[in-house]
Amino acid sequence: MFVNDRPIDDKKDDRLSRSDFSTNLAKSIIEWKGVDSLVIALYGKWGSGKSSVINLARSEISKSTEANKPTVIEFNPWLFSGEDKMNEHFFNEIAKELSIQNASEKDIELANRLRAYSKLFGLIPDKETFTKVVEKTLVVLGFLGISSGQLLQWLSFDIGRGKIILFVIGAILLGISLVNGIIEKIADYFEKRGVSNQKTVLSFKREIKESLLKRDNKILILLDDIDRLTPEEVRLVFKLIKINTDFPNVIYLLSFDRDVVQKALEQQPGINGQDYIEKIVQVSFDIPLAKQEKIAKILFEELDRILAGLPKASEKLFDQTYWGNVYHSGLKNFFRNIRDVKRFASSLEFSFSLMHKGESIEVNPTDFIAIEAIRVFAPGFYNFMRTRADLFTSTDRDRSNSQSNTRKQEIEDGLKDAPSSLREDIKDLLRRLFPQVDGVFQYGYSSHGSDWLPTWNRTLRICSPKFFDAYFTLIPGGDESELSQFEVDLILNSVADQSNFEKALREFLEKGKVRKVLERLEDYTGDKSKIPDESILSVVQTLFNISDDLPTDRSGMFDFGADLQSARIIYQLLKRTADKDQNFKIFKEAVEKSTGLYGPVYNVSLESQKGEEEKEDSMLIPKDKLPELHAACLVKINEHRQAGTLKSNRNFLSLLYRWKGWSQSEDWKEYVKEITTEDAGLLEFLKPFVAESYSHTFGDYVGKKTRKFNYKSLEDFASPDEIKTRLENIKSVGQPVYVDNKELIDMFLDNFGKKSGPFDD
Repeated sequence: MFVNDRPIDDKKDDRLSRSDFSTNLAKSIIEWKGVDSLVIALYGKWGSGKSSVINLARSEISKSTEANKPTVIEFNPWLFSGEDKMNEHFFNEIAKELSIQNASEKDIELANRLRAYSKLFGLIPDKETFTKVVEKTLVVLGFLGISSGQLLQWLSFDIGRGKIILFVIGAILLGISLVNGIIEKIADYFEKRGVSNQKTVLSFKREIKESLLKRDNKILILLDDIDRLTPEEVRLVFKLIKINTDFPNVIYLLSFDRDVVQKALEQQPGINGQDYIEKIVQVSFDIPLAKQEKIAKILFEELDRILAGLPKASEKLFDQTYWGNVYHSGLKNFFRNIRDVKRFASSLEFSFSLMHKGESIEVNPTDFIAIEAIRVFAPGFYNFMRTRADLFTSTDRDRSNSQSNTRKQEIEDGLKDAPSSLREDIKDLLRRLFPQVDGVFQYGYSSHGSDWLPTWNRTLRICSPKFFDAYFTLIPGGDESELSQFEVDLILNSVADQSNFEKALREFLEKGKVRKVLERLEDYTGDKSKIPDESILSVVQTLFNISDDLPTDRSGMFDFGADLQSARIIYQLLKRTADKDQNFKIFKEAVEKSTGLYGPVYNVSLESQKGEEEKEDSMLIPKDKLPELHAACLVKINEHRQAGTLKSNRNFLSLLYRWKGWSQSEDWKEYVKEITTEDAGLLEFLKPFVAESYSHTFGDYVGKKTRKFNYKSLEDFASPDEIKTRLENIKSVGQPVYVDNKELIDMFLDNFGKKSGPFDD
């Protein structure tokens, strides 16, 4: 349900305590005894509730049992343009309403007189068209040698009627298509003049005055939202009221922003807006200002309603203290009136609907409320923010004055796109939303580094680079290639069941998003509510099972790959407890049950490395238990050897090294001989010893890929000389196996015995 921004017309909907004021206003109007017309003005800024006050007052009048309560007529000047049309429709509307609201003979008579009076304003076309056609008519007549004075003498018409005839003649001469309608109006004019040749505007007004004086009830004419008209229309409305204030028993109730109307009136040269208003308005009231506490109360009620419709997960993310700090750090000053609140609430409710699915929410509620307020009330700065994630989310703690000052200045420059009245409030708000920015303004550099990211990620904060874009794109995750919180929650909800957890991860493997999953899982390793201790075995087991299928791609030299991501998750989960014996049990069971190979071997090797480096304090298991894990890994290696999957493992060389290092026998040698007996097998064995590197020349945009053979590592498992002889034979014979592996064989032979960089050291 979206918030209705229409003015209220019932006391029960009054949330700003305007009912008393409206009631008193209605009572004063009902009890007004004066005969002369009265002009009342309600002053108030846009959104201050002027229309609601008028509606409530009108409702009070309609419910009144007073016999002499006024007849209420609403006139909407913005529906009509042009002076003549506005005058004509003004009296037509009054006549129509009188005919509808009352069937008394007095009002029927008054209505008829008002209709007749209104026709006077519709007889002659608009001033611009009239003047244009008459001028052209005079030009045409001049060519014919006829002056306008001569024509009028011939026709014996008075000047006023003569101008009309000139217009008709001109319209005919100029071929104006509207001439028929004009002639009809002229005919109507002459018909009326024939009935009462002496009847003037003054006589019409006199008759209307007489009818108004006969009424037992006054007429209350409502003109709302005058400040929404164009300056020209504003001037026409005030002219309309001014020339009709001599009608008795008529009360005008106007509502407008005094400053806006004053400026509109002053666009006419020689007019002092304030003086002009004061000459017409006899009684004025300022709409009672809504106290900030009331505005805040209404805002909180709307927020409570909206948040109640969000998933339960939002409650856990909502920090009352943090919300209080955000609200009082500038956000409260965004809301000046109830219209601001309603406008914001409708926008927020719709935007929130895009950011939750099922029981998952994609953003931090407090941060989203704040950013939506900036979007609604400072769209220029919002557009600046959405493209500058670097300014707001960087955790770089570089303390160099130049860089920090540049960052601060860029934010200050961006704030120039915000309304001047909100700039300081927005700045204060940014410092709450983005701790990095607070540091820049307070210390000259970011005081929050990357160590804060897991906390920000878990709470879906906008200050996290991972979630920043989602707040501006209104797309869960910020990009379809990213993970939505809904997806993350699906994964987290499955960790207790190893089978379901593995199924979920393999689905993301197929989608190419498993590394995103690992990133997000790492954020929750310290959250026992998401990954309880009893689910640790399930997580470790699953990560071991999928290890051989993890992607090998890396985004750069500082990206350690999916294997290390997985290992970090395991390490952080097991690090939660000081019970190393329990960790050993989890490790061993996961290794023994694992369907994957590299994961168990890689993680056990990391523990072994700590043991070799005498870093027992950082070990997850007792050092003396390492041999048992080595033995369990060797069992898995042999299982894969027997299944024929060992040699095709993406980490074959690493596995071979661990086999050699942990085994008490030399069965690994037998395996190497076994798989290299055939030429095809030999060539497959050599492929893991080829390494790729990139060289980059100064001035080049793209680096050059270089492939080199690691002869030094090969020596650990086979004789390079013997392999050289075999490859030379393959090449000399020119058999198909050489054609299929030409690059590999030539690389080996061409560089054999040469220094190939680090691979030969």
